[in-house]
Amino acid sequence: MDNTIQKILIIGGGPTEVGHETELDAACLQVIQAFKKLGIRPLLIDNNPFSAALESVQPTNMFIQAITVENVQRIIEREQPDAILPTVGGVLAISVIQELQENGVLADNGVQTLGIPSDALMDINNPDRLNRILSEAGAPVIATETVGTLDEAVNVAAQIGYPVIVKPIAPRIDTNRILCDNEAELISAVTRGFAWSRFKQCVIEQSIVGYKEVELVSIRDVMGTQVLVAGLENIDPIGIHSGDSMVVTPTLTLSNAEYQELRDAAFAINNQFNFTGVVHTHFALHASQDRFYVTKVTPYNDRGTSLAAVATGYPIAYVAANLYLNQKITDVRLPEIYHFKQTALLEPSLDHVVVRIPIWPFEDIPNADQHLGTVMKSVGSTIGVGRSMEEAILKALRSSQFSPQDELPSMSDLSDTQIISQLIHPLSSRILVLIEALRRGYQVDELNELTKIDPFYFVKLNHILTIEEQIRQQPMDVTALQQGRYYGFGDGMIARIWHTDIDTVRALGQSNHILPTYKGIEPSAGELLHSPTSYYSTFEFENESEQISDQSVLVLGRGGNQLGPNASADYFTTEMLKQLRKSGYKTIIMNTNPNAGSLSATASDKQIIDPVQLGDIMNVIEIEHPVKIFVPGNRHYLTRELRNRHYPVSVLPPDQEKRTHLETNHAEIGLDLFVTPGHIVPILVSDLQSDQGLATTLDQITLMRAPASIDETQLNRLLAHAKEYLAEHKRTGMVQLLYTNDTTNQLQFAGIRPTRLTTIAYLNKVTGINWVRMLVRQALGEIREDLIATLPVDIHSTRRSQVRGTFPFKQLQLPDQLGLTTQEVGARISFESLPELIDEPDNK
Repeated sequence: MDNTIQKILIIGGGPTEVGHETELDAACLQVIQAFKKLGIRPLLIDNNPFSAALESVQPTNMFIQAITVENVQRIIEREQPDAILPTVGGVLAISVIQELQENGVLADNGVQTLGIPSDALMDINNPDRLNRILSEAGAPVIATETVGTLDEAVNVAAQIGYPVIVKPIAPRIDTNRILCDNEAELISAVTRGFAWSRFKQCVIEQSIVGYKEVELVSIRDVMGTQVLVAGLENIDPIGIHSGDSMVVTPTLTLSNAEYQELRDAAFAINNQFNFTGVVHTHFALHASQDRFYVTKVTPYNDRGTSLAAVATGYPIAYVAANLYLNQKITDVRLPEIYHFKQTALLEPSLDHVVVRIPIWPFEDIPNADQHLGTVMKSVGSTIGVGRSMEEAILKALRSSQFSPQDELPSMSDLSDTQIISQLIHPLSSRILVLIEALRRGYQVDELNELTKIDPFYFVKLNHILTIEEQIRQQPMDVTALQQGRYYGFGDGMIARIWHTDIDTVRALGQSNHILPTYKGIEPSAGELLHSPTSYYSTFEFENESEQISDQSVLVLGRGGNQLGPNASADYFTTEMLKQLRKSGYKTIIMNTNPNAGSLSATASDKQIIDPVQLGDIMNVIEIEHPVKIFVPGNRHYLTRELRNRHYPVSVLPPDQEKRTHLETNHAEIGLDLFVTPGHIVPILVSDLQSDQGLATTLDQITLMRAPASIDETQLNRLLAHAKEYLAEHKRTGMVQLLYTNDTTNQLQFAGIRPTRLTTIAYLNKVTGINWVRMLVRQALGEIREDLIATLPVDIHSTRRSQVRGTFPFKQLQLPDQLGLTTQEVGARISFESLPELIDEPDNK
């Protein structure tokens, strides 16, 4: 190991946006854990209020600042770190470190870049230079040409022939390949690409739309020893962004020869660049012509590496952290929590299938173009794990739809013309349209021709329809129930088909011993590891999961990331799990978000990756018998049904809808408080605004600025009113009292609501008190009133700060839209010393 490195500056991922959500922070958290175990001091810069990684470093090592060249340079000059790590910060971190290398800051301060060698750092985001080096490594690449003007772009595209792909060089954000079918589309794409590029340059390349997209995730140590962690196969072909594609692992339609050829190419590329740590390589494969191209090389953590880690149980980020410090793979030992006695030198093998399905923001932003293409539009994803492709895809589908009664939407109202149109020009309802087309009798070869999706997947979808018909034709039949459950049909789905209720279906299963068995998710497919922490259910004979403790708590996750409060939900869940463990409980998390930090093996004692639906939840309860079940406040159906069955349910975070009381749908001042039966603790008073100034409705309040622009007398009046109101209207937990100015500049009470998740995360960072953990302790009955009276909270503090919602509008090509709370993709936090505090309105 490189013992000269004692202090490492980690570049965080910044606010959640289209292109990355919580996977960067989840990886960052694991890297920090590894560094601490090695006795290294981690420093972290990030301005994401939902960063659980920020909570894991000491306050003196935490820099809540925007990730800019200037801010990182100041930290380097002040703190003098030995090394800097860009691999958990995405494209933004790479861009910042490239500039610091170019302007000499890293060399002048003796700072080493980890994971990516200095020369490689300048190549990976420059398609032209990347292709040249890939060619030197013997990897086939697409013919490309760099342009710096519109005239050059038009001439190059005419020579190559349409369609062409446009990619910006050295982008500052996680951009996309833009497909252009004609000159008008080219001009628009190149103009946008120049704006995204640091060098005002783009690459024009030949289109390979329709090829199969395959991704390989590997790790490499300083000695050149490599491990292929996983192969990821996009169900959709190139032409639909990989972030918007359905993805399956392991690869199911590649021959062994094809797989080995891609593996050899990935390893050769890693050696050519001399990477250490994790690398995610993208390929375009034309199976019938036995030809492939390398399309992208990503030597850092992203959604692909996150999916590979969850699917295999291999702790990629933790292992990579050790490799960055020049440890050999054969010397890396994993934390005890993994129960893994081998070294990290193990190529995972799977005895299960994992399918990832994207989640799109169109329900909250209906005016966005819902067509799928080379520009990524999804904001999250869910996964299904099963023994078969059918089971995995049905579980992923059930998780992605968020139907409270476990039902899938029907596409039966589409005309045949609409079906054909959506097969050729896919929308976000892609998978449901494919199923509907098969239901109407479209042939596999027809669908393959229209969509370029491998026929294998249509055969599997057809089998699902066959099972569905068997269930329909044989109501209350034991064999039909066994088949349906085995292939992924949920109890709610079967109940709907049989026109009965879920309890009847479950009773039939119980009486005929058709019961779920749980299988472990770990890298050796059961050969080497006997006590995994991560599980999925299926309906076979051998059960690998037993009750973990008679003092366990089951926490239900929010599933895939959506717009609105869900952006902060995984942060809330992760902090919940920490407090539950601290309170002496064994923790079980049930979730289907592959990017969730709360699904990391070190965050809880057991992870269940199954749809967060009533039947699946009751299956877990019947094995674990938890003493308490935490249900998110937005899952009204689940809360009601679980309580009807007398399970010990607590709602946390609180129900925003049912616990809100308003006098008016407008407010300018917010007063946040923590309330116990014996105390009212004022935390913060803030101005409430929209992203572009005055908010006319509550759902336009996407910016909080503290302290509020009121004087001491007004503040004292608010505090007195809050005490009087809460004495009369009993509440506990965290609440926000809302006020508005009348025509005489007097503050009038506007209502009360539970404190939003975004605000709770903000309050954590502002006060240094973890209010999520306080809420959990309150739910557990552990709050001590004598200690509440001594909480170090200063409502009169003049320290200036703000939290501002961020939005996906630029990526969705709606740059001038006013954002609502329901449309927030993330948030950013800043303090007075930062110029960002008075920045321009953000329409990300």
